[in-house]
Amino acid sequence: MEKPTTLDAQLSFERLMDAAPVMIWVSGPDKRCTWFNRPWLDFTGRTMGEELGDGWASGVHRDDLERCLDIYTANFDRRTPFRMEYRLRGADGEFRWILDNGVPRFDPDGTFLGYIGSCIDINAIKTAELGLRDTVSSREAALDALDRIASGVAHELRNLVGCFLGYLGLIRKEAHDSGAVAHRVEEAEEAALEGQQIIEQLLASIRHRPRAEMIHLNRLIRDTAEILRGAAGERVSVEMDLAAQPDDADVAAAHLQAALLNLVTNARDAMADGGKVVIETRNFVVRPEAIDEPGMEPGRYVMLAVRDTGAGMSADLLRHAFEPFFTTKHGTGGTGLGLSQVRAFARHSGGTARIESVPGQGTTVRLYLPQGPKPGTEAEAPA
Repeated sequence: MEKPTTLDAQLSFERLMDAAPVMIWVSGPDKRCTWFNRPWLDFTGRTMGEELGDGWASGVHRDDLERCLDIYTANFDRRTPFRMEYRLRGADGEFRWILDNGVPRFDPDGTFLGYIGSCIDINAIKTAELGLRDTVSSREAALDALDRIASGVAHELRNLVGCFLGYLGLIRKEAHDSGAVAHRVEEAEEAALEGQQIIEQLLASIRHRPRAEMIHLNRLIRDTAEILRGAAGERVSVEMDLAAQPDDADVAAAHLQAALLNLVTNARDAMADGGKVVIETRNFVVRPEAIDEPGMEPGRYVMLAVRDTGAGMSADLLRHAFEPFFTTKHGTGGTGLGLSQVRAFARHSGGTARIESVPGQGTTVRLYLPQGPKPGTEAEAPA
């Protein structure tokens, strides 16, 4: 068997980067770009030859180009990571906002090789700024929320790019061992899939609508009970308070299971010394005069609640609880996408999510999910 070469490692790296869920560029030590992955080329609609060197800069909006190049050059000269936002022209000729994170590359011996960057389309987040300014109490609060989102995106992508760089370095060092190279490529692919899941969660919060089906809620909860108890851990008890005859819910089963697991995991994290989680189901009817949630229609709903006896949240934390990348788990691995994804699932299913919490008395998250056509049998109550 022929030994893998550096070229083989490079081709493996390029195939892996072409499959990544983000746009990626690579530059040499002279500041000129030497490679772009397939998502970048698909976004810009340009060829590799057109983008190489400084060609990519022709796609940057003229109002952003000078600032963009200043940030790039200053950090390049210092060999420091950077983050910048700019408008990049897409294949359709329209400019869209891009979040670009650049990280310096070094050989195992410390030789500077250039930079690798990862970019995502944040146009929806930028557009949402106007909406946020209309719905929060002040412009400062809106900008603070956007900064948390952008910082969260940058943090997750920086970790992802760091994984790629680490595995690339190992592939180079182990190029003589085909088995080791194959193993490192598999590990890098797993890191890419984890990054893709984060990106898909964020996109789901913005625009994805899951495919619905008729779900018997109590049956799904019972079928998932052992997984939920495992997620809760030994110091947290999980109890059921399920309606005798709840209507079926018209939702996506896999998304509902993920939302339920998210809520139980959050509850566990709020009870470091142990406690209790109660999962509850009820039938509800929402009348037109009772609606106070945008996008929610009058009709029949199944309410799914997860209550815990944990630390609870202050009013200030509660206001931000559903924001993407907002987390109180700093240093413990939380991405801040859990509650945001839960609320997105409920809203995209045609319902909504609400959260109540009191410091020292625990937290309750309620999902209102649209019922199927079968008539309900429990007493009606306003949501």
